[in-house]
Amino acid sequence: MLCLSLPLAPRALPVLLRALLLLLPVLASAQSALPGGLTELTRLELALSNQQPQVVLATPTLAGFYVRAGSYVLAEPLSKRLLDADPKRFGQLPDEPTMVRNLQHLALLYQEQGRLDDALPMLSRALVLEERSAGAAHPDVATALSLLAGLQIRRGQYAEAEAHYRQALAIDLAALGERHPAVAATTGNLGVSLALQRRFAEAEPLLREALTRHEHSAGAVSGDVAQAARNLGVVLTQQGRVEEAAGHLAALLALTRTTEAGQPPLLAQDLLQLAGQYAAQGERQSAEPLFKRALLLQQQVLGEAHPQVADTLVQLGDLYAHLDLHALAAQQFQAARDLLAARSDTAPARLQAIDARLAQSPLTGDDRR
Repeated sequence: MLCLSLPLAPRALPVLLRALLLLLPVLASAQSALPGGLTELTRLELALSNQQPQVVLATPTLAGFYVRAGSYVLAEPLSKRLLDADPKRFGQLPDEPTMVRNLQHLALLYQEQGRLDDALPMLSRALVLEERSAGAAHPDVATALSLLAGLQIRRGQYAEAEAHYRQALAIDLAALGERHPAVAATTGNLGVSLALQRRFAEAEPLLREALTRHEHSAGAVSGDVAQAARNLGVVLTQQGRVEEAAGHLAALLALTRTTEAGQPPLLAQDLLQLAGQYAAQGERQSAEPLFKRALLLQQQVLGEAHPQVADTLVQLGDLYAHLDLHALAAQQFQAARDLLAARSDTAPARLQAIDARLAQSPLTGDDRR
C-alpha cells in the first residue's frame, strides 16, 4: 500500500496582525462592561451590535487561533458570524481578502473535524474570491489552489488535485521564481498527486526536484527536507528500488532527531514497508533494524498497547522464524498475543493466527546468531 503524506506549502495564510491589535482593546472594553464569564463570541456580538467594524476584520485571525488550538466550538461560530455580516452596515467590511481568509480557516476547521464535504465549498468559494480580488496570476491564488488540491487529495480526487497543483505551480514559477520555497512545496505536492495515481515514473523527477529545492532554500536539516526525502523514499520503494530508498530513509531518520517533521507514525509505515521489501528479497539481516526502529516509533507515538504494535511484533517474529531464530520469534509472537488478548476489540481469528505461529516456535531455546 502506498503511503504518502501531503506536505503543506511553507507559506502561511496571511495573518491579520494589525486587525488583531485593533480587536484586543475592543474585547477588553466589552469585558470591563459585562460579567466576566463571557466568551469571545459574546463579546464579538456586542461589538457588532455597537457597529465596530474593526472586530469583523479581525474575526478570521481569532477564529484561526481557535482552530489551531483545537477550540472548534469557539472557532466555527466566529467564522460563520463573519459570513453572515451585513456589508451595508459595515461599509467595505468584510472585504474579499478578509472573506477568503475566513473561508480558509473555516475549511481548515472542517478538515480537522473530518468534515471534508463541508470544507470543499468553503475552499472553492475562497478560490473564486481570491481570483477576483487578487488577479488570476497572484501567488495568493496559488495558495488557494494548493489548499483546494490538498483537500481533494484527502477526498481521493487525485486527478483533480493534480490539475490544481499544475495551475498553482505555473503561477508560483512566474510570480516567485524557481528558488522560492513555495515552488519547492508545490512541486513536491504535484509529485505526490501523481504518485497516488501510481504514475511513479512521472512523480519521481518532481519529488527529486522538490528535495533539491528544499535543500537549497531551507538547508540540509529542515522539516521540508525531511518530508521531501520521505516521499521520494516511498516512491522508490514502490518501484522496487530498495537500496536507493534505504538511503533516503536513512537520511530521514537522522533528520527526525533535529526536526519535528519526521511524523513518526508515517515514518514507521515507511520503515515497515522497506523492511518487508528487504525480507522478500532475502536480505533479512537488513530488515531487522528497520522493524525494530518502526516498533519503537509506534510504541512511543501510539502507545505500547496499540494493535499496530502487535502487527509489527508479529512481522518481526516472522522475520526471526525465517532466520531459524525460533526462541526470539516466539518472544515476539507471545508479546503480540498478550497485547491483543488484553483488548476487548480483538477478533478471535487474530489470536488463532498467532497461536499457530507459536506452535511452530518454542518459547525457549538456544538461538545462535
